[in-house]
Amino acid sequence: MAVTNCLNNEKRDHVDRGLCSVTSECGPDGNLNLDATNWNWVHCLTLPLETLNKLQFSQHPYKWIRYAIGVVVGARGDLSTSRDALDVVDYDAVLPTESAVIYYHTGDEERRRMFPADPNIGRTFVTSIAERDGNKCLLTGFGAKACDAVHLLPHSKGDTYISTYTQHRSRDDARHDIIQNINSARNGLFLNVVVHRVFGEDVAFLVADGADKQTPNFAMDTTDIDPTATETAKKRFTAHLFKPDQTCLLGDPRLSSGSSVNISDTPDSPPAILFDAVYAGAVLHHFGAQPLKDALAPWKNTFYPSGVMTAAHTESKALSDEQATAAQITEKHRQEYQVRYEAREARHDAREARREARRGPDAFDMLMIMPYIMVPPNEVQAMLSEAREKAEAAEQSHVQEKVDLWRRQVTAAELACNTPSLAEDKVNEPGEYETS
Repeated sequence: MAVTNCLNNEKRDHVDRGLCSVTSECGPDGNLNLDATNWNWVHCLTLPLETLNKLQFSQHPYKWIRYAIGVVVGARGDLSTSRDALDVVDYDAVLPTESAVIYYHTGDEERRRMFPADPNIGRTFVTSIAERDGNKCLLTGFGAKACDAVHLLPHSKGDTYISTYTQHRSRDDARHDIIQNINSARNGLFLNVVVHRVFGEDVAFLVADGADKQTPNFAMDTTDIDPTATETAKKRFTAHLFKPDQTCLLGDPRLSSGSSVNISDTPDSPPAILFDAVYAGAVLHHFGAQPLKDALAPWKNTFYPSGVMTAAHTESKALSDEQATAAQITEKHRQEYQVRYEAREARHDAREARREARRGPDAFDMLMIMPYIMVPPNEVQAMLSEAREKAEAAEQSHVQEKVDLWRRQVTAAELACNTPSLAEDKVNEPGEYETS
């Protein structure tokens, strides 16, 4: 099946036998002209029917297709058999036996949500996530020694990316799903090292709720994933393996695609839009169509005005992050663990930067860029500059807080050394010599 997004004029070429073409509407920002003449269609995903039947991600494959194209373009809509009119497909029907073309229609309100952004897709990140997730893998239950703290949006993307992405894909009226810091615990999960290596490419987690609830998954509920579930079922996180024959990629041979993931639904947990981002990345990795990648390639300079981050820059940034974090760590074992973690992240980011230079836009870049193909580059640059300034201001404030804390600690230490008797007299007074 081929999924097409409204970015370039679609060529009504012959569709290979055994494929289902899906075309999606995309276009300019909500503040710009939403006239239908400004919107075009482009081939985004290629979904072989044989593969879809083998994956069995949902009891209703059309619902899964609706979800997949929805998270890719960042807007909610409906699948239609017609390009020029909304003729909604039967979501409970089985897949066709012959090749077909399906179109994804969205309304003006949803079009305004389409936003491609980023240029490049005390307590530490590691310990915060490990403690929140019970020091064990959320999928396999393996202990901490076999696990990593895994970023949902990659560490190499940086604060500007996650801030821009979550602001424009927010679905929460209270805006609680907006994240400013790439190292926020809400951008991470504790997973076994095997899943870490393939997360967002061959493995992704799908979020669905009971049919009687307002689910973060607009296309499916738990009954579409698990036929034994009831309409009152709780929110379910499901692991989907995009290579169903390679169950070893889940880290435990007893697991298979469709296994549940033990993620707590708490205010400290990652928001649904980040799970959608990772899922969209896996969809694009396996089914992304070359015309979409070609259409986005010219925009690379707009989103990377300083060029792709080099390995040296990546390592330097990781080292700076490590030094800033280490200053907050008091326990020796945590400091050593964090150093090893940051070094590993630096090597990973450096490899990703080198791959990025060779292969062009990655899946996360495409998610952010697609809706703005028709937006003048100077307007996109203005929005990116504004987001970058906000991220830098937040970072400066964070650094100043750390400097102020350090000064207070030094002053308290000097007073304690120079006037030991005074320190002893006041040690129990609230607020005196407080260092944390």
